[in-house]
Amino acid sequence: MTSTVFSQDYDFDVSEFEKKPIEFSCTVEFRPSLIIPEKKSLSWSLKYFDNSNTPNLLDNYLLLAVPIVKFRKKGLSVYGSGDIRVAYNNIENDWAFNICLLEGYGRYEFNPSWSVFLGKKLYKWGKGYIYNPVSYAGRQKDVNDIDVSLEGFYSVSVEYVKSFSLKMLKNLSQEFVIIPVYKKLNDDYSTGDRHWFFSRTYFLIVNTDCELYFNISEEFDYRTGIATAHNILTNWEIHGEFSFLPEVERVLIAENNYPEPKIAKNNIQSIVGTRYLSPFNATFYLEYIYNSAGLNNREMKDWYTSAQNILESQNAQEINLINKEWFLNLNKQFVMKHYIYFKIQYPEPFHFLYFTPSLYSLFNVADKSFLGGLDMNYKRFNTISFNMKLIWLFGKTNSEFGSKTSELKIELNAKYFF
Repeated sequence: MTSTVFSQDYDFDVSEFEKKPIEFSCTVEFRPSLIIPEKKSLSWSLKYFDNSNTPNLLDNYLLLAVPIVKFRKKGLSVYGSGDIRVAYNNIENDWAFNICLLEGYGRYEFNPSWSVFLGKKLYKWGKGYIYNPVSYAGRQKDVNDIDVSLEGFYSVSVEYVKSFSLKMLKNLSQEFVIIPVYKKLNDDYSTGDRHWFFSRTYFLIVNTDCELYFNISEEFDYRTGIATAHNILTNWEIHGEFSFLPEVERVLIAENNYPEPKIAKNNIQSIVGTRYLSPFNATFYLEYIYNSAGLNNREMKDWYTSAQNILESQNAQEINLINKEWFLNLNKQFVMKHYIYFKIQYPEPFHFLYFTPSLYSLFNVADKSFLGGLDMNYKRFNTISFNMKLIWLFGKTNSEFGSKTSELKIELNAKYFF
């Protein structure tokens, strides 16, 4: 007796394996922080001159959501990301709620070489790790949070990409960008209604990246720069950026003891650095930053002397005036001329799985003050990560980092991805 067994043909739905045209993801963060203030600093004295009951510990709380939407259909792709945050500051007893569109743009590919972008986009130009002098169409990074999402600008751009099979030239791309500044549109990019035109040319010559930049407006305000990166070995890279700015506005203390804008001619902003991956899997970063338009020791001393004199006068109107100018001009990154940045990142030290610590420092060469940070990240699960960050500032009272409002900041971060 024989029997026949019929098996069902193997079948599957192809549509289940096709990439969906719409993708949605989101990151939710809870970020409490504790700050030990430096009450002897000039920044603190200016900010809270009329408040003698400030606490010795400051706690802040931030709840942040960053949703991301992607859509792709044939040659059209759309990208959008937002920033939704609720923050509480205990010293001000203040709640703040804010919604911001980080990026929202469309991209259309006419063919593999030509594409056009329209909307709000962040342009990430340059080769520097913590600073990009040639990032004319973007925003500067936060030294304490390199990977934080930044807001873009409303713009239109065209990009051309071409690959070659030559011995020397491997790739070429050309990008043209227009950023209009009109009333409230991109009003934080520059003052006055105008259009800014940008050009970025990229070459890959053998194993060296080269980028040329040019930026000009209708008023013929222009900037030009170059960036390059080269792999000496597979685990050792060097990079640099050079930017020339014909005119930069600097705010200095005048003879009347008050801030006054001055124009500096023929300015250079540059960065030179290296990145090295060691045999034991630790990555080292070292960068030197030069800003010719930055303040020197004498000019900074004028700021400190002016603030001290006005604080001693106890004139509330004058203190408010210098306070506004102080935080507008001295609370920026790289306010002086020479800096050195160093960082070491070591994943899973001593076989501590899922744990990545990093230690970094930004040193002001002129006044010998520095900012230091210890970043400890733990990611055991794909959708959850935990981070603890210590940031401390050290320097004399009349130094850049010694005159800040805080002495130590401890920040925790619980992040959920979905």
